[in-house]
Amino acid sequence: MHYMTSLVNAVPPLAAFTFVMAITPGPNNFMLLSSGARFGMRRTTAHLLGVTGGFLGIVLIAYAGVGTLIEAYPLFKSALTVACVLYLAWLGYQLLREAFARETIADASAGTAEQWSSPPLTWLQAALFQLANPKGWGAAVAAVGIVARDALSPASSLLLLLGVTAAIIPPCTVAWALFGASLRPFLRVRWIHVAFNVSMATLILITAWWMAGPLLHR
Repeated sequence: MHYMTSLVNAVPPLAAFTFVMAITPGPNNFMLLSSGARFGMRRTTAHLLGVTGGFLGIVLIAYAGVGTLIEAYPLFKSALTVACVLYLAWLGYQLLREAFARETIADASAGTAEQWSSPPLTWLQAALFQLANPKGWGAAVAAVGIVARDALSPASSLLLLLGVTAAIIPPCTVAWALFGASLRPFLRVRWIHVAFNVSMATLILITAWWMAGPLLHR
């Protein structure tokens, strides 16, 4: 009875924390919003699956204790932050380059599809990006800490972490990609396309600057 009570008590805070981390703006969600708008839901599917799969992998690593070491030693965390910031800066540059490239938008009246200078992320690329995302590591370590407070067996704690993650993250990421996909028809208008890419690039670059903040102020 005590074991079941511990299990029930662990679910609400873990679910609430995971939902907040998954639905709030961040690198993954801005990238999914952009991908949904640029490529549509079908071509963004691998990206969506990669985000969930990559974060599940981080949860496993954090549960094994490696995540705690990464959080504890500033050098490791700084290296992850630098890698994430560099990738986001590159992505922001790509978006800006596409915004002002004459060949980016084909003639809508001819029914030709958009020509983008960079393809959508593959499953592996999206999954690997999670390894360089400090927000993901922080969320995984915190989630492990939430389940560690209750008297659960190691197997039950791990299954609970993976189950809640697998149930909550996909709907949140899909919501961001769907929002992007809903904007897709408007992007055939040249000025809207330019404004969208510039806005996405600005958000991503601001995110990169925010992530780099702790390193710049040392």
